[in-house]
Amino acid sequence: MMKLETLKINKKRILEPKVLITAGLTVLLIIGAIFLGKVFKEYYFWQETKDLYTAAMEDKTIDYSFLKPFRKWEVGDLEDVDARSAITLAVNGTKKIVFEKNPQRILPIASLTKIMTAYVALKNYQLDDTIVITPKIVATEEPTGYFRIGETFTVEELLHSMLIESSNDAAVAISEIMGEEKFVAEMNREAERMGLKHSYYIDPVGLDPDYENEPYNYSTAQDIAQLVSEILEESRDNPQIAKLFEITREKSYKINMSNGAFHHEAYTTNKILKEFPDMIGGKTGQTPNAKECFMVILPQPKNKGYLVNVILGSNNRFSEMKKIINWLNKAFVW
Repeated sequence: MMKLETLKINKKRILEPKVLITAGLTVLLIIGAIFLGKVFKEYYFWQETKDLYTAAMEDKTIDYSFLKPFRKWEVGDLEDVDARSAITLAVNGTKKIVFEKNPQRILPIASLTKIMTAYVALKNYQLDDTIVITPKIVATEEPTGYFRIGETFTVEELLHSMLIESSNDAAVAISEIMGEEKFVAEMNREAERMGLKHSYYIDPVGLDPDYENEPYNYSTAQDIAQLVSEILEESRDNPQIAKLFEITREKSYKINMSNGAFHHEAYTTNKILKEFPDMIGGKTGQTPNAKECFMVILPQPKNKGYLVNVILGSNNRFSEMKKIINWLNKAFVW
């Protein structure tokens, strides 16, 4: 004869699948509610934005300019950007992301590093400070600039070499005035101060590591856009900081040594600079790991402000940047 305790245990075991099914259905309902809530929220945001655009176009008595840029919904989304990450940040008192693809993906940044290198140099040095080229400097990988041991250059000339022709030697030389280790620590302090939460520097250049699992300079498209916007803001009241992007607008520059003797002519790595004469600034970068990287600053169409465009991990940075710029002009009312 079956004992009462055994009967209770067996009955409990029979009910367990029902309990599991009920729990599973409850979880599915919760997930479904969250998903639908997100969908409805995005739909109503889209609808509200579209209505604002319609009102701005139809009612000329009300000034909606403070809400610009408006999205023109008859123009489709830009989906055929192959870069690993990209962003366009509209800066005009406020900051608004108007295009993005994986903007917070952490990636190697190659010579976009030199934006921060130049910023730290301009904050801490005088333009006429000098540095003698050492064996360590000329031993840097990819020695663009043809610097030779014993030559002396000012910070201003080295900045031109670093930002126009993307010279690695010039970047290391700039850091050596302070001492590379101290200089890189200052780069990371500035990144922290600016709130660049996903950026870290180990050198002033942006080289790939020699071996797998070694550290390297990394950031995100969004962090770089934030860095650039911070520098632009500071440039308004600081002519020396403003030199950074002024230099990047130069198509070529004659590099002289500190004694005034001509050394060589630097030519820009920015192949679309001629196509955008109103470009405010730009910087290229490329390594095998980082692939092709590009940052471009343009004025907002018909409006005061900037468009900070960043591409990371591209196979064709110049054509992709032009694709983004052309789409922005069509997809928004500025």
